[in-house]
Amino acid sequence: MSSTSKYKGWRLALGIVAIPFVLAIVYYAFFSVDRYVSTAEVVVRQDGNNPGAQIPGLSTLLTGANPASREETLYLREFITSYDMMNLLETRLHWSAHYAGQRKDIFFLLDKDAPAEDRLAFYQRMVTARYDETTGLLTVEVQALTPAMAKQMLAVILEASEHFVNEVSHSMAREQMKFAQAELEGARKNYNLRKQQLLSFQNDNKVLDGQNSAQSRAGIIAALESAYSTEQANTARLQYRLREDSPQVVQQKAKVRAIREQLTAEKQLLVSAPDGDQANVVASRFQQLILDAGIAEDTYKTSVAALDNARVEASKKIRTLVTVVSPNTPDLALYPERLYNLATILLALVLLYGITRFIIASIEDHRD
Repeated sequence: MSSTSKYKGWRLALGIVAIPFVLAIVYYAFFSVDRYVSTAEVVVRQDGNNPGAQIPGLSTLLTGANPASREETLYLREFITSYDMMNLLETRLHWSAHYAGQRKDIFFLLDKDAPAEDRLAFYQRMVTARYDETTGLLTVEVQALTPAMAKQMLAVILEASEHFVNEVSHSMAREQMKFAQAELEGARKNYNLRKQQLLSFQNDNKVLDGQNSAQSRAGIIAALESAYSTEQANTARLQYRLREDSPQVVQQKAKVRAIREQLTAEKQLLVSAPDGDQANVVASRFQQLILDAGIAEDTYKTSVAALDNARVEASKKIRTLVTVVSPNTPDLALYPERLYNLATILLALVLLYGITRFIIASIEDHRD
């Protein structure tokens, strides 16, 4: 190998490996800021048994009869890394000023006047939430420049998370109960209206049961028709035996006439006429009112049962946030992992150097 090739090799090693690695050492030794990490593990549990919920296997063992609620836990994960949570931390702890206070580490600079999108991106680097499909646990990790700030931020996040879970589950339960109560109130008003219409009809028509009244009047008509036929036969028999102007015949004819007039009057009361006060009309209206009142009563009973069922279902929708691992106050800075990062960088640079040397050698071979 010529001296020129050796010189090129040393220069390549210097440019690809030595100088970048020295810069990395300088950065981690003098410029990188220590970041303290506070961690907590939480789980959203449902108070009622929901057969349709997706329940991780180990989660059932951990939580027993109240399994972890996967859907609400994923909602919570998104809430923790959202604008809302970032703004809450800004209001409560002024978190951006905490990070904007350092100017050494160029990779973790945050301008206090940075746009909201940039602040959210930086916030999501400092606050992470990871969901474990196996256990159903949500691990929340907060990085800060001081141990106290890391723990304070995580405490505020958990407090807001508990309020979020309670509000979401209770709002769902309230909406369900509100709908059931509105249906019950409507059914109650309709039932009371139908009962009042039935009572008013009975009072106006002086009947307790229009159907029975019509049946009774029909029985009276049948009796009068039978009596009329009998008396007609008696009249014919008397006329055969006596003269037309005899007192017995005159009296019998008067009796027949009275029965016929009574029969006509009873039929007029039973059969419908334009005034609508006849027994058959009363019976028809009464029967319709009875039917409407019965339907309204059944609807009211169904609404009462639906409200009780909604109350039970609403209780099953209640979710609670359980803190499995409480926020800790870190003693040591977990980040940056200087030795690990330097070893990784050195390995990557050596690999890059080897690939570059291989490419250069291949080019030179083809050129020769």
